[in-house]
Amino acid sequence: MASLFLTAHLDLKGVVYRPEFYPVYLQRLRELGFRAVLVEYEDRFPFQEVCFAADRAEVWTRDEVREFQAAAAREGLEVIPLQQCLGHLEYAFRWPEVRAMALPYGIPREVNIGIPVARKWMKELLGEMIAAHPASRFVHLGMDEARSLSLYAEAEGRSVTGLFLDYLDELCTFCERHGKTPMIWSDMLEEHLTEETLEKVRAFRDRVILVPWNYSATGQPETIVRFSGRRCSRAWKMGEIGDVSTVEPPSDDLLHFEDWSPSVADLAADFRINEWQMQALFQAGVWRKLGFRVWGGAGGSITADRSVLPYYHLRWANLREWRSVAERFGLESVIVTQWARSNSCSVPNVLLDTTWPILWQPGASGDLTDCPLFAGIPAGTLLRLFERIGRCREGWRIEDTLITEMSALEGQLQSGHYEWKQIRLLLAVQREHKRMGEALALADCYLGVNRLMREGWEPILTSLQTARRNLQELEGLLREMLAERMTGAAVKEWLIKVFKLPLERIDGACRRIGAACEAQEAEIALNSPARSA
Repeated sequence: MASLFLTAHLDLKGVVYRPEFYPVYLQRLRELGFRAVLVEYEDRFPFQEVCFAADRAEVWTRDEVREFQAAAAREGLEVIPLQQCLGHLEYAFRWPEVRAMALPYGIPREVNIGIPVARKWMKELLGEMIAAHPASRFVHLGMDEARSLSLYAEAEGRSVTGLFLDYLDELCTFCERHGKTPMIWSDMLEEHLTEETLEKVRAFRDRVILVPWNYSATGQPETIVRFSGRRCSRAWKMGEIGDVSTVEPPSDDLLHFEDWSPSVADLAADFRINEWQMQALFQAGVWRKLGFRVWGGAGGSITADRSVLPYYHLRWANLREWRSVAERFGLESVIVTQWARSNSCSVPNVLLDTTWPILWQPGASGDLTDCPLFAGIPAGTLLRLFERIGRCREGWRIEDTLITEMSALEGQLQSGHYEWKQIRLLLAVQREHKRMGEALALADCYLGVNRLMREGWEPILTSLQTARRNLQELEGLLREMLAERMTGAAVKEWLIKVFKLPLERIDGACRRIGAACEAQEAEIALNSPARSA
């Protein structure tokens, strides 16, 4: 695995570092075994003809783009630009000036490939991105999750795959003229692959690198897969396979393995475990079987992690499975994705500095080695600690124990003090979110019926007020920390999500509880048994 071209994904649409910290970031990637960084600029890229950012001060300058690449080159890292060329263009289409070039379905996010001027505009953006990265051998075109393309294909009376491949052909030709090898996320092909389009898909095997992604696979056999549609076994769905009849059947809109067309079924046959299970991440094997160059897409941090702390144990399990698949199928690279938001318009996900433990794990080529960031603490100790931190998200109420453990270990740290403190503080934030959630759930049991005495409300109010006080203190500490290293409007948005909105929920609940107590006491004053007697 030492030869694996491990690639880190840097998503700049969320909370980002100040420019002066990126040389440190890149040095750390190299120390962890990475050999490339996939940069998703979105509205931070300095396009010459248009600015998509609400604040121009947040856009990187041309010099900053060059300096980032120079710093990466000093660390032996290749910078690969990612320019979305089909979907995930919310950052552009939220502006009225260009919205007419989006498909007219739902949230404006997919470019209308039926309009020549829109395709031309898209290639102009891509051309600028390519020109700004002369040393990169590759360019990532995105091309994933273009949901509205199905509606457009239906309106045009064409197949989704046919439309997709015609447009991909145009983009590949454009990249080839500029001496770049394009790569795309492969989910659109996996979802819409058919017997009729199989050969047309195969014709791209020497023109584009495919990147299948799956952020939840952990090595367990898969019963629901994305291949020629979203599919499961009809037998499993109907509860005809042994003890799986106790499993709730999946939704009715799933297609079935049993209905695969012959050629598609042949492609999947080598990866069938039994009638109702497939090998995890088998799509990577299918694309290799068809002759494609393949990179894997692992989940380093994803939207399901939300905004406070990642599920470390789940992210590690996914990365371990991708490394295993890369070796089994001969993949060239695994991209460790770190999604800063679910899309350009949603709230920010976890902070970059909480993900270093996740990036450390795939950097190991075999046996677990000590983490260079947290020098001084043995690898086994770190592994156990962060696995338990991840499992806290699943309901374990051990934040206080972990905070104490992190405080005790802090004296052994030789580096990474900033990141260690931030994760420890976020553990405390998670604890207060849990405290708040439990108190609010309990309040919901009593609000609206005016039966609980004020004395009964006191423990609930105490929990809410404790959470409020602690969150306010933690907000001050984290706001000060973030100011040292992070920049941009997304910092404020993250603070709103993690602190302001929960505090508003607490205050609202306290007001409702106060009103309920007053109403209950007024009712007692009028109707108490003592007064009636």
